[in-house]
Amino acid sequence: MKETINIKRKEFVVIEKMGERSFKVERKGKIFFLKKYDRRDELEEFIKNSRRLKITALETPKVYMFDKDQLISVVDFIEGDNILDLLLKDGTLDELIYKSILADEWYMRREKLKIDFVPNNFKFNGKKLVYLPFKTLPFEQGYNFAMKEFRLWFYTKEFSKYVKSLGYSFDDSKIGNEYATNKQMALMAVKYYM
Repeated sequence: MKETINIKRKEFVVIEKMGERSFKVERKGKIFFLKKYDRRDELEEFIKNSRRLKITALETPKVYMFDKDQLISVVDFIEGDNILDLLLKDGTLDELIYKSILADEWYMRREKLKIDFVPNNFKFNGKKLVYLPFKTLPFEQGYNFAMKEFRLWFYTKEFSKYVKSLGYSFDDSKIGNEYATNKQMALMAVKYYM
């Protein structure tokens, strides 16, 4: 018998457990991501951030529902690998992904919001880059996206260090010529940065 989770008289069938408190669930043929929170303030932070991000140009999974009594949120499930997985597999990304990340950073800066632009926080569904964690950070005056997170979207020393900090192995010989990588990043920025 399949495990089910009931929220506000709606039954969700668990397809897969994705972590300690996260589940891939199904309801009426539609797939969702369900998360249980330990504390009320965690759920309230999610709600606040989801509302804040909804009015921006940033793509996030649609929030289906949340339950403050059970401390649960349910959002659309985004299929596919996250950007970090794509980078580790292929070493390169579709140019549309770079265009999207540069546009997202520009929009967030205009909105005076900062998000965590690390590659494992995003999925590309073939058309759109989607930000998964619904987490916003305080806006930092003078913050330099190009010198920090954008370098994690290419095979750089920073990427290698980041990947290893997550427990993955990475062959540093894959890191390209620093000059060529900087040139590629600069060309992307000139072409797509607003």
